[in-house]
Amino acid sequence: MNTLASFAPILMLSVGSLAYLLGGHIIERLRMAAVFAGVLIVGAGLLAAGLQDNAASAHYGVVVNGFTRLLAVVVCAGAVTSVLATAHSLKSEQISTVSEYYYLMLTSLCGALIMIFASDFLTLFIGVEVASLALYCLCGARVTHPSGSEAAMKYFLLGCFSSACLLYGIAMVYGASGSLSFAMLEQGSQSSPMVALAFTLILIGIAFKLGLAPFHFWVPDVYQGAPTSVTAFMSCVVKVAAIGALIKMCVAVFGFSFVWSYGAMWVLSVLAMIMGNLAALQQRSVKRMLAYSSVAQAGYMMIGIVIAGTDGASLAATLYYLISYCAMTVGAFAVISAVGPDADSIQDFHGLGKRSPFLAVSMTVIFLGLAGLPPGLAGLFGKVYLFQAALSTNFFGLAIVGALNSALACAYYFRVPAAMFFQPASKADPIRVPLSTLLGVALCVAAIVLFGVFPDTLMTLAESAVASISER
Repeated sequence: MNTLASFAPILMLSVGSLAYLLGGHIIERLRMAAVFAGVLIVGAGLLAAGLQDNAASAHYGVVVNGFTRLLAVVVCAGAVTSVLATAHSLKSEQISTVSEYYYLMLTSLCGALIMIFASDFLTLFIGVEVASLALYCLCGARVTHPSGSEAAMKYFLLGCFSSACLLYGIAMVYGASGSLSFAMLEQGSQSSPMVALAFTLILIGIAFKLGLAPFHFWVPDVYQGAPTSVTAFMSCVVKVAAIGALIKMCVAVFGFSFVWSYGAMWVLSVLAMIMGNLAALQQRSVKRMLAYSSVAQAGYMMIGIVIAGTDGASLAATLYYLISYCAMTVGAFAVISAVGPDADSIQDFHGLGKRSPFLAVSMTVIFLGLAGLPPGLAGLFGKVYLFQAALSTNFFGLAIVGALNSALACAYYFRVPAAMFFQPASKADPIRVPLSTLLGVALCVAAIVLFGVFPDTLMTLAESAVASISER
């Protein structure tokens, strides 16, 4: 019975998505599509939070511990906030098949939870494919917009490449160990050439999902071409699931057994920070700017993972920053969605301070958080914890590169708030913010501020989660 309970959040979302598939027209007619999806996601999050540690369930492909519980709750919180904040925009974005939209969203979230709870490579790969296949379709949800179809096709083709790398790496792990369990590698086999190549291929596959440079070329096109509601959802869900998978690969499975693995991930982190920020500086599209910013943000998160081989406590800083980033990025895309279905250029945000003071102030707090400046204290403390961990473990170069890139990023993060308050409005009419959007954006802004005002609470939770990673 305890083993079956470990699948409760996944089963709840699976049954819920099936309800949309079979009775979607009835749900749409009752105008309960967004509400039903929100209830299902909240229920899955509560079930995940209430799960008891269950290492025995690892024999069935999933494992429950503090680490998986925390990430499951975060991914559900990000998903329900995105649904709440963008539910009003589906009609304006010309997404007519609402039931199919929420079916795909719940399916993708189900895949993300499978990735998070996975205790073997087969379950992990199934989770990756379930989440990815649904997202490919979601990116093309606006069937009348060529940009959406282009984004979906690019994401699909490059996703096939990453899945092939991941699957080939998993096959090599099976060839080296004869098992797909995360606990399969003997201490002596971890340093074999086949396992080293397997680690490399798996790292490439996950780096693509995470959007790390140089595997990030799909990110700007997909973020810009997909509906804003989809981008808000995937910017949190994909990032959390991919970070969780990467941490388990590096710490619980391969255990940093290769000397060069530090160097490989060090390079990925530095490349992501530099290439992401330099590309974002050149953007006039807010969505593309946030896309390249997400590449740089993934580079910052990698700092804690690189250091984990020397100081495992640094992973708590990565989790802190990951949770804070989810609040910032979901909030940013929720504001963009409220401004308009086609809002993208910086000119669309000119004079927003007069058209909607609430949206303008919220977007300013979010962008200051991404820059690591008050009152966006969550972003500030996240960077402080990461750079402090790098300095305390003698990764001085990584800390310097991160600090310089944080300063460089301010050049484009300030661009949007300046346009909102110091440029004349391109339109004179005020923006009416729906109650659901107001609540969703307010939750994100509150999280950004409160996580910074009370950082010890979140860090303690992250440290407790990190301590349970090796549990199987």
